[in-house]
Amino acid sequence: MARTRPDQAEGLRRLLDRSGLRVVSISASASGKAGAIVNLAGALAERGSDVLILDEHPAAHSVAAALGLKARFDLEDVIRSGRDLDEVIVRGPAGIRILPLARGARSLAQLPAPEQRRLVERCARLGFPVDTLLVDAAPGSTSALLWPGTAAQEVIVIAGGNAAAITAAYALIKRLANEFARREFHVLVDNVASEREARTIFGNMAGVARRYLHVSLAFMGHVPPDAELQHAVRLRLPVVAAFPGAAAAGSFRCLAQAIAGWPRAEEDGCGFDDFMRRLIHSNRLRAAAA
Repeated sequence: MARTRPDQAEGLRRLLDRSGLRVVSISASASGKAGAIVNLAGALAERGSDVLILDEHPAAHSVAAALGLKARFDLEDVIRSGRDLDEVIVRGPAGIRILPLARGARSLAQLPAPEQRRLVERCARLGFPVDTLLVDAAPGSTSALLWPGTAAQEVIVIAGGNAAAITAAYALIKRLANEFARREFHVLVDNVASEREARTIFGNMAGVARRYLHVSLAFMGHVPPDAELQHAVRLRLPVVAAFPGAAAAGSFRCLAQAIAGWPRAEEDGCGFDDFMRRLIHSNRLRAAAA
């Protein structure tokens, strides 16, 4: 039997998969957030997810930079220069795709209606399927991606294993709760040797957050100290691709498996173009409120 052509297979997949996007924000106060997103995206892609990273950070601190890549364009070039998204999206190793948003995200609130429609139409013509958006949002109130209405369905906060890192993670949760009315967070404990130690750290954080912030935390697992993970960072690769047998690779696979089990929106109007439409709308509301 002749093989189905890629465009036919993709069309069939789009027809059969009627569920919407899964949108997950990764938040951390430390500089390793981009690496965590790279590793999570690699682990999700390994298990067959179609992942797109939305990166709101400037070039020097972007996910593309963590992979040793340079983004030639960003969302602003789609808005102002009429470029297709496929020209702007950066393609990295192990099935990773990145849409740089830095300048464009700040323009969304001021877009005239015709430009809004053109941007949404370009999002509808994306040349590949997407089932999971990983959001690398700018910190706090400067973000265009965390405002209620387009906020990620789930937020993962990365907490480190020492006192300073735990305090910073708690402060981040507090800020997200206060600025964006978030009441539920997932916590991944990084750089701790055992699940028992990670659960102790998490339990203390959860108790304090419940008592003083009135928010609920859910334990996502832990990533152990791993020399192969650091080697993968230097190689500009996700650890699941560079060192599949590494302990850290196993941790990110477990995290990807958990995320893959989270529900996706199933109502109509939950594709990537609809996500962009809601993102524009919420940023216009935020600008009006400000």
